[in-house]
Amino acid sequence: MYLPSLPFEIIISILLLLPAKELIKFLVTCKSWYALIKSQEFIKKHHETSTVTGENHILYTHIETNSEKTFALLNHKTFHYESDLRVSFDLPDALNSIIVSSVNGLICLADINRFGHTYLTNPSINKYLILPPSSIYSDESELQFRQMCTGFGYHERTNDFKVVRIGFIDHDWLIEDYYEEPITPPRAYDFECRAEIFSLNTKVWKTLNLSPNFCYNRHDIFSGVVVNECLHWKAIKSNTYEDKMVILSFHMGDGIFHDIECPIFSDEERINRFKCFGEFKGKLGFFTYCPIECWYGPGEQPCHLWTMEEYGVINSWTCQTIIVPGMSICKPLAFTRNGEIIMRDRSGKIFCCDYNNNQLLDLNIQDDKHDLNFINYTESLVLVDLNDEPMEDDVGEFDDMSI
Repeated sequence: MYLPSLPFEIIISILLLLPAKELIKFLVTCKSWYALIKSQEFIKKHHETSTVTGENHILYTHIETNSEKTFALLNHKTFHYESDLRVSFDLPDALNSIIVSSVNGLICLADINRFGHTYLTNPSINKYLILPPSSIYSDESELQFRQMCTGFGYHERTNDFKVVRIGFIDHDWLIEDYYEEPITPPRAYDFECRAEIFSLNTKVWKTLNLSPNFCYNRHDIFSGVVVNECLHWKAIKSNTYEDKMVILSFHMGDGIFHDIECPIFSDEERINRFKCFGEFKGKLGFFTYCPIECWYGPGEQPCHLWTMEEYGVINSWTCQTIIVPGMSICKPLAFTRNGEIIMRDRSGKIFCCDYNNNQLLDLNIQDDKHDLNFINYTESLVLVDLNDEPMEDDVGEFDDMSI
């Protein structure tokens, strides 16, 4: 029985619905399919389709003690365990490599002990990229970075993934040892900063020119939130009068740093209650709470959810609700794509809180010794064209590659 071939537009529609790990198998089908699946247009459209059709997950891993760097995938609706993902390459120091972020199926890993060791991996298709040496630091350099923070994001307009790193150098050491002649500090800060940006399109690092008034110090290595084409970190802004908590923002298109003031809580404290920072339903969001020891008993600490309703407008910070979840919160961990808040109690049990109805879901995850990374994750084909040679033989019949 003869079966007529399908129009290529229908074939594309079918392929867009398949998981990334299944599409990899079709790379050897024919030259046309090979070119299609590896095209940037198809990769982008496939991710958009996966997001819309609900192929989303919550991915988590131990921040420490995970020498194999195995990620567990949870269903983003039920939070049931589905499968494991493994990094497909050997990390020089896996115990100290933490997840910076996951964007469009690509995971950024960074070594928290060694500046300059950063990796991009797509575990769903077993592809990875070890980033080239830093433009501002090398193992032989005399510069001693005491801290660093890293951000990873996707810039829609240029279809480019970008990694931004900021290193902090003790200013006293810089003055005494790095220069042959003593110099007068240009400002009243005890640290110096260096920054660089990596573009996946060009695969090179570029040094960022910082203003002499760049006076920010790292506060939290695990921030790096992407909202409105900008990366964001919790940071301490220093001057001769005071240190205060701000949000340091970097625009991935314009390449400009600026800061955003944090909301003032009822006690006018900006730092101690600034506990969980992330993207909440497309907006900058905070989850704040008082430490357990400040209250009379477990489960009584009020928890506030703040969102910036209009990006960049300080007066638009809004306290959405006050949550008293009936549990002794030890640490909030992450926001989910659906707007829940993942948190850990004092016994190490992990819960998911739906703030709309104040309901708790026990995730059946127990860990009272180590922190856990929880990130939103959607499979994709990003990096599918890495470390591969094009097919030489044309065994296919399709020429129209439009999507």
